[in-house]
Amino acid sequence: MSDGYTYTTLSSRPGEPVQVGVSFHLDGQAWIAAPGIGSGEPHLTISHGDVWVRICPSPGGVTAQDARIARNLADKAAAYATELDRLCAAKDADGSGTTA
Repeated sequence: MSDGYTYTTLSSRPGEPVQVGVSFHLDGQAWIAAPGIGSGEPHLTISHGDVWVRICPSPGGVTAQDARIARNLADKAAAYATELDRLCAAKDADGSGTTA
């Protein structure tokens, strides 16, 4: 049984463009990969259930801006992981959680 879930939201208002949101609440069923490494066409894919997202550099060849965007994404992901580690440690320290 999975504790994760994923959903997509489409929101619109008259006269405005449709906004698309994707929320991933990942569990052990999530698939995260970086296909194309070493091929000149790298991308990052996150898949969970029937929902997936692919992150790629802009068309026309990789630029320094593409690399800056990817580094910013990696930095935010690292900060997110650090915060989850901190919250897990605090939860385990007070006896309210379990360790893996």
